[in-house]
Amino acid sequence: MSDFYSIMGTTSTTASQMANYFTAKGGKYPYSDNKDVPTIKDFCQIYIDECKVEGVKAEVAFAQAMMETGFLRFGGDVKKEQYNFAGLGATGNGASGNGFKSIRIGIRAQVQHLKAYASKENLKQACVDGRYNYVTKGVSPYVEWLGQKESPTGAGWATGANYGYNIVNLYIKPLLNTSK
Repeated sequence: MSDFYSIMGTTSTTASQMANYFTAKGGKYPYSDNKDVPTIKDFCQIYIDECKVEGVKAEVAFAQAMMETGFLRFGGDVKKEQYNFAGLGATGNGASGNGFKSIRIGIRAQVQHLKAYASKENLKQACVDGRYNYVTKGVSPYVEWLGQKESPTGAGWATGANYGYNIVNLYIKPLLNTSK
């Protein structure tokens, strides 16, 4: 299974590399007025920290967030004020999904949701993901299997074709090739 990208494991990126990737892709950081997380590098460091706690690779969670939000431009059903970086609970047709009280808690919820799909291990921190218990634990250990159509179990994060493959090929690989 080495041809697939594991969700769980040691992170292969840094906060600086993620911030450089974000900037290179034309991202404009929408939370510069947030006193707790005033820069994109601070935002990226939260991904590093939260992923380390749960054993999720930060490049996976960050890449998914960039795909889901259009590099924090949002523009779909989820609004930036919800701090929902991966469309948790946003099922289309105007359903805005879950909202979280801070950037950190929104990232933590996403990381916990990824861990639910990737592993049967218990969470290390109190659960903040309101959809955590709906996931059959461990059904998608690889990013590529986050797409329901590509998962051998038919269970996955999203219904869109090639969802997980797009995260890997269009976001993770370019991120890891960005200068640190």
